Formats: sequence, C-alpha cells, structure tokens
Amino acid sequence: MLNPARLGLTLPDETLPERLETAIATAGHCPEPWLDSGLGPLLTRAGKRLRPALVFAAAGCGTAMDLAKAVSCAAAVELIHLSSLVHDDLMDDADSRGGVQTLHVSMGLEAAVLGGDHLMAAGGRLASAVSAAAADTCLEAYADMCTGQARETANRFRTDVTVDGYLHAVNGKTAAVMRASCKLGGLCGGLPDTQVDALARFGESLGMLFQLVDDLMDVVSTEQLWSKPVEHDLANGVYTVCVLAAIRQQPVRMRALLGPGMTPEQVSEAYALARQYGVPTAMDLIERYLREADRAMAALPSSPARSQLAALPRRYVTNVLERLVDPRYRTLLAAASAAATRPGPADSVGVLV
Repeated sequence: MLNPARLGLTLPDETLPERLETAIATAGHCPEPWLDSGLGPLLTRAGKRLRPALVFAAAGCGTAMDLAKAVSCAAAVELIHLSSLVHDDLMDDADSRGGVQTLHVSMGLEAAVLGGDHLMAAGGRLASAVSAAAADTCLEAYADMCTGQARETANRFRTDVTVDGYLHAVNGKTAAVMRASCKLGGLCGGLPDTQVDALARFGESLGMLFQLVDDLMDVVSTEQLWSKPVEHDLANGVYTVCVLAAIRQQPVRMRALLGPGMTPEQVSEAYALARQYGVPTAMDLIERYLREADRAMAALPSSPARSQLAALPRRYVTNVLERLVDPRYRTLLAAASAAATRPGPADSVGVLV
C-alpha cells in the first residue's frame, strides 16, 4: 500500500492509496483465469509504491492537479514497473521477491513471459486513456528499460566497460521509469512544458541515485542491514561502478580475479579492492547526481510540495548511509563522503571513463 510518509511526502488527497490499489488491481486483471491467479499475488504484494508516490508528489507541484488522471498515471507506471520485475526475475532465475514466489517459479516460464507482457500492456492502456503525451512517456520509458537491460546483459563479465558506459546502461534500466513518473506527475499537475521537463530531469537523477546507492551497498553493507543479497553482483558478471573504478585503477590484479567461476577467495579479494578504489568514485557520483536533482527542482516555483520532493534524494541517501552501512566500513565511507562534498571543479555528471 502506498505510504508516502516513509518518503517524507504528503498526499493531496487521503483517498489516493485506496484508489491507486483499485486501479492497479482492475487494470492488471487478466481475463484468462490461470494467468490471473498467478498475477494476483504480484499485484497485491506489499511494496513501497515509490513510482506512484513520485507521480502524486510531482503533480502536487502544480496548481491544477487532475486527481483522476494522476491515479491512472500512477497505476500505469506501477504496472510497467511490475512488468519489468517479472521479466527481470525470469532472466535472473530468482525464486522469490518480497516474500512472494516469482511468477516463473509459481506458474512456469510461459506465465512469466505472458504475464509481464500483459502488465506492460495494461499500464500502457491506462496511460493512453489519459493522453497521447502520457502514453508516449510510458512507452519511451519501457523502451529505454529494455535497451538498458540489453546493455547490462551485453556487458556481463566485460572488464573494458567504462564508468560512463555503465551509467548509460543504468540511465535506461533504472532511471527511465522514475523519469517517467515525475514527468507524468507534471503533466497531471498542469505544469508548463519547461517545468515538466525539469521534473523529468529530477526523476532521472533520482533513479541514478537509487542505483548508485544500491551499487554502494553491495560492497559496504550486509544482507541483514540491506535486506537484500550483498557481494552478489560480481559473481554474476555485473560489474557496477565500484568494481569498474577498481578495474581502472588496478587493471592487472582485477582482471586476474574477475570472470566466470570465481572462487570465494577471488570474490572476497575483488570486493576488497572494489571497496578501496571504488567507494570514492561512487560517493563522488552520488554527490553529483544529488546536485543535478537540486538544479532540476530549482526550475519549479516554490511550494510545500516542491520542497518535500526536492528534499527526497538527499534524505534517502543520508538515511541509507547513516543506518545501513556495515560498521567495518563507516570510516572509509565517511572519508569518501567528505571528499565528494568538498568544493571542486565543475560537477557535471558523466565525466568519468
């Protein structure tokens, strides 16, 4: 159920969480009973509903919010997000997500392919009923997600990928739907095009931050603290920003360690190098995207809704770094964080190679 208070946000109407869940369940219903029985638990699974919250928060930055359209767009982005998770879980052969069996495990391969496609179509249909611009926004985000995932797949086990190349893939795979969520909110809030575009840039920066924080936690947190597997990406050939930065600075040793079939000792040493050489790079990028988000929100008129949404990225990063880092690595992270926030040269994103 939508709980914006966890994100430091407030809703313009207290009925929105219930209306959102009804819209998701109604649009996500499949006329074929056997497939619908598998999709049901996924549609009602407990979750943050982050992307719908962004739609509502962005819409609140305007003065002419259309609540009905905002609910439809919020449900649309959540259905598209769920569609991507069904397909991601299938590609990763994951057994469960959020305590619920994945669709390919509970119902089979065919159900996962068809179910993911159905959810995407359901989200697109909701958006198209709002406006052509809303539909275009959702379709563009889904296409970008597919391209980003394709890039990640092509880059598995490659040690010649640059940090810029990795960020390009993340921009599609992770940031696209958050960008769409904030843009849809701006459209539903009646904001002018320049401010809608600013919200889209904010959402994109927020999506990049979420992925970079996730990458960072893979090397400095624990499964108990992060509530997700850590030291997990490397053995699967997914070389995130910390690993790529370590490759750039220690190319001979890292390339000797990395590859399919790594031993536990090799994984441990590679992660130690990723912490030593990659954490400063990750923190620098996190700070840069925080500033990008700040700049984007500066284009919007002052309001309580704008202030709440603008505070979200830094609040999220601060909360994770203060609460979810393994005590063994807090000193390392504090030093990297202090270095990243010092005044320096122009902080445009995407200059690392």
